[in-house]
Amino acid sequence: MDSYWEWNKENFPWHYDPSSKQKDVQYVGQFVSDKMANYVQEAIGNFTEEDEYNEVSIKGAPYNKEAAEIMEGYHNDLTRAGFNEHNTGGRQTRNLPNFFNVMAEASGLWNPQIMMLEQRPGKFIPWHRDSYNNYRRNFAKVSDDTEVIRYLVQLNDWQWGHYVSVGNDVIHQYKMGDIHCWPEGIYHSTANAGYWPRYSLTITGVVTPSALHLKESKEFKI
Repeated sequence: MDSYWEWNKENFPWHYDPSSKQKDVQYVGQFVSDKMANYVQEAIGNFTEEDEYNEVSIKGAPYNKEAAEIMEGYHNDLTRAGFNEHNTGGRQTRNLPNFFNVMAEASGLWNPQIMMLEQRPGKFIPWHRDSYNNYRRNFAKVSDDTEVIRYLVQLNDWQWGHYVSVGNDVIHQYKMGDIHCWPEGIYHSTANAGYWPRYSLTITGVVTPSALHLKESKEFKI
C-alpha cells in the first residue's frame, strides 16, 4: 500500500473537509477517584526503557497481510511528511496497576484492552486512524462488522502545549479522568509542544448497551 491516508479516503465515509463545522469527537464524561493521581504516579514509576517506541520503526513481523499493508502505507505517509524516530512516540505500556483494569471494566465495553501512553515534550503521534485490526483478530477474536470503539482517558490535567486533534475538533482544557471517543475511521493526532509530559490511557473494546458513551450520566466514580 502506497498511502494509508489515501486508502482511508476511498474506504471510510467522512467529510474530509478541513473547513467543515461537523462535530467529530464526543465527550463521554469523567472517571472520578481520589486515588487516581496516586495510581498514575505509580504507573509512571514503572515505565522502563523497553516501553520506548516511535511511530516510524516497524518492530517484529506483521500478524497478517492486512496489517503489513497498513503498516507500509502508514510508514510511507509519515516518512514522506518528515516524521522520524526522534520526534514521534514516547513510552507506552499495558503493565499497569489493577486500578486501570477496574477503570476498563467500568467502561461498559466488552473485552476491554488498555494502554497507557507517556508523551514527552517534542513528541508527536502523527495524523492517523485506529484500524483495530490486531484487537479484532488477536485479542477479542470478533468479525470486522463488530462495533469496536476506543475511549481516550486523560491521566493529567491539560497544560499549555498539550494538543489533541480529532477530525476537525481540538480537545483542550481537559481534566484528569476526562473521557472522549469518536467513530472508527476518523483521523486524529496528538502532540506535546509544552514543557510537561502528557499522560493518557486508551480503553479499546466492543460496544455493548452498557458502554459509557451511550449513557446520560457524565460522572463515573471508580
